[in-house]
Amino acid sequence: MTSEGAPGEEERLEGEVAATEGAMERVTLEDADFDLEVLTKHFTNATTNTGVDLSSYIAGYREVYKFLNLLGTVFGWVGSDVWAKIVQLEKYQAGEEKHHYANVKDMIYYEVEHDLIKTKKKDDPSGSRTLLRLHRALEYIIAFLHKLDDMQGPDLCSVQSVEAYEATLMKYHPWVVQKAAKLAMRLLPTKDGLILKVHPEGSESGLKKTLEDFPKAVNAMRKAYDALHVFYEEKDLLNIP
Repeated sequence: MTSEGAPGEEERLEGEVAATEGAMERVTLEDADFDLEVLTKHFTNATTNTGVDLSSYIAGYREVYKFLNLLGTVFGWVGSDVWAKIVQLEKYQAGEEKHHYANVKDMIYYEVEHDLIKTKKKDDPSGSRTLLRLHRALEYIIAFLHKLDDMQGPDLCSVQSVEAYEATLMKYHPWVVQKAAKLAMRLLPTKDGLILKVHPEGSESGLKKTLEDFPKAVNAMRKAYDALHVFYEEKDLLNIP
């Protein structure tokens, strides 16, 4: 398919983006406030286990979800899917085979050994495939937030977000999702606006701390990403559809 849509395609996609409004907000969390320090703590805890602790990783991703939710409908296209994956992984952790789902390495090795990872994704709700979707999305989030350091306050996050998306997650999406995602990213605020969303009180000390906390969070997410990547690579699962 070409990169250009039919007449009226952009308007239709705008409608699809708008239709996601409230999708993430419908999910109730015990603590809906996003906290960069909590995110950093969970992803750091995940990598203290050589196999990557799955509970800590999921807890970290709950904070990622809150961050997406903080941005409102802009990331509705990914937020609701992220939540569905979190819920699916938590079901595995509470299931009869939960002892195989304590850490990522054990989960992947167990599912590979027992042929639980199917060729066709429609037949495969496995923990490994479910987590791989989050793994791919995390690469984009890391790439996007990493760019904050090089941005000035008035710079638009949309430019950096699109660049990060094109370099990471986009290759896994069909054309229509790519179009909708880039369209949604146009609504992202400036760097100053993003920082203010994370620290809405707007105090000088709070905004300064938020700016300092973002690189720490990115570093913790990257370490977790790199650790997971090794396990998927060892079992040749990185490119499963």
